[in-house]
Amino acid sequence: MPGVSARRLSHEERRQLAVNLTRVVTLYRSILDAYIIEFFTDNLWGTLPCSWQEALDGLNPPQLATLLLGMPREGEVARYRSVWPLTLLALKSTAYALAFTRTPGFQTPSEFLENPSQSSRLTAPFRKHVRPKKQHEIRRLGELVKKLSDLTGCTQVVDVGSGQGHLSRFMSLGLGLMVKSIEGDQRLVERAQRLDQELLQTLEKEEKRNPKVVQTGPRHPPHHVVRLREGACHALEEYAERLQKAGPSLRTHCYRAALETVIRCAQPELRRPGVQGIPRVHELKIEEYVQRGLQRVGLDPHLPLNVAALQAHQAQENRVVAFFSLALLLAPLVETLILLDRLLYLQEQGFHAELLPIFSPELSPRNLVLVATKGPLGEALSLLETEDS
Repeated sequence: MPGVSARRLSHEERRQLAVNLTRVVTLYRSILDAYIIEFFTDNLWGTLPCSWQEALDGLNPPQLATLLLGMPREGEVARYRSVWPLTLLALKSTAYALAFTRTPGFQTPSEFLENPSQSSRLTAPFRKHVRPKKQHEIRRLGELVKKLSDLTGCTQVVDVGSGQGHLSRFMSLGLGLMVKSIEGDQRLVERAQRLDQELLQTLEKEEKRNPKVVQTGPRHPPHHVVRLREGACHALEEYAERLQKAGPSLRTHCYRAALETVIRCAQPELRRPGVQGIPRVHELKIEEYVQRGLQRVGLDPHLPLNVAALQAHQAQENRVVAFFSLALLLAPLVETLILLDRLLYLQEQGFHAELLPIFSPELSPRNLVLVATKGPLGEALSLLETEDS
């Protein structure tokens, strides 16, 4: 995927990139700040330029993936049904030109060729309870931290936002690092501690069966601490894949936006309430979804509904998807600006910092890792990007 490599930019070029990104993000702030669930209540479609509306209106999800997000199916040729406005084409080009590239500096055979759910480069005890994407991430990130520790003489590692502790366990029990984990959800901390004990028991059994194979010596499971945390975001590539499949799950945003109109009518002061996941949305009529949604936010599910108005909202499903795709197109720019801001801050504080794409983008699209050290790493940076044999 096109983009800019942070490592190839000088400090001044990085600062100029931050300025350019800020200008673009400010220009399209109305799209970025919009809540998709307010598509109907705030007439988000009407906030787009008329020429954009004409270009995007009527496009189905696969066409949006190909033409707007620039992610066609293999062998597919992009064909525009009309001439798009230059402002929309400029946005599309800018979104790719200014975002950091996610292309890694290594090329190795997939670790999931033999089994799509089990990494061949992660031993069985560390794969348990871990999804394939996460298996790849904890292995690559753990190996990077191990290399950094060896290069810098670091003896202690802190994993902030450690969740269930999969990465911490791999670093401590798999790579022999001293790890302290910090997590804000007490339930996740308790589960992490249970998984620690389960893994320790598994490793002890393997050591008894194969004493010559399993490394002996003291094992130090990660120490888990509770702290607050926040943050989440969408991945452009994953959504583009959903668009190409054009599955019924895409209607969820439209249904939720329609529900918001009913909530506002029933209780105007109740805005954007959280709605617990409603199962099998794609099998529900829109009025059925609204009734279940009303119940989940504490309102009467038997309120009289204007079914015709709800069906009119449902007819705009592709518009909802198009607006959300626009926002998602801009998301990599926001992510790049945030990463760049952190990178520049660390450099201004005297650290040597770089952004490295260490994960396979096919498995983990959000694959940039910010590495900062007190001393220069020089050629060792290339070693950090490469795969272990």
